[in-house]
Amino acid sequence: MKRVASTPTEIRYRETAAEIDDGAVRAYFDAVGEAAAKASYMGHERDMPAAAMRYRFARERRLLEPWLRPLDPGGRVLDVGCGAGTWTDYFAGRFAGVVGIDRSPAMIRAAEARCAGRANVELRAGDFRGELPEGPFELVFLGGICMYLGDADAEALLRRLFERLTETGVVICRESTVRRRIQVAEGRYQAVYRSLGRYAALFEAAGLPAERVAWVRNDGYDAMNIAGEAVLARRTLLPFLPQVSPALGAATWWALRLAAPVSFVLAPWLAGRAGLDWPRLANHFFLLRPSASTQPAP
Repeated sequence: MKRVASTPTEIRYRETAAEIDDGAVRAYFDAVGEAAAKASYMGHERDMPAAAMRYRFARERRLLEPWLRPLDPGGRVLDVGCGAGTWTDYFAGRFAGVVGIDRSPAMIRAAEARCAGRANVELRAGDFRGELPEGPFELVFLGGICMYLGDADAEALLRRLFERLTETGVVICRESTVRRRIQVAEGRYQAVYRSLGRYAALFEAAGLPAERVAWVRNDGYDAMNIAGEAVLARRTLLPFLPQVSPALGAATWWALRLAAPVSFVLAPWLAGRAGLDWPRLANHFFLLRPSASTQPAP
């Protein structure tokens, strides 16, 4: 079985058009092996403990609750890019049925293990840019998918997903973002990071006017990202320490977690006030409501 490389991935950024090497994206996630569960929440190469991912997921569930509450629990959910099945498993406890699809066999295996015993879950290995399950779905969830697609592919995928919604159905996207324009991560790990304005333009190009789009910042991601940035700083400033160390990663997380009002709230606020681009990445949930019958976002 393939495993993640023992050394962290170096990520180089460039400001350019929103295009990346799909083969590199596929190869990266095909190689995660036994680290699929952590890789699904991008905690594997920054030595984040399981507690960090649980914290993030708990915060994310609270953020989405106002958007999920009006949906019909008797409806079906399509989890596009389901990863290790974290959200698939959660949705299975709230809705009548869930179909999860992912291109990575390693992720599907992890999702099968997590959702074992869930009779209302169907998992498929496949490229969601090709065949998609037939609807209708009350909810389509994309947990970090547009960031791995160029503009043309993302627009085409969204249009096809809108066609698979119920009359009251919605699409929810969770995507990493930057403050301005577009930045692309290069190298072994590749991704497209768009600003909120660029995402608004992408959704409009897919046929969704601005008044049918809502978003909220993902503070659970912020916390985990700040801890990850601290790990990267430690690797640079203290090179004599192990570059890969779950123990040091856990110590970093818990030190920042215990000082959360300062480390997760005050520090990034002060950096923003000072005009500093830190942390480099943010993350947002987007609520897309194609139908006029869908209730407005609370």
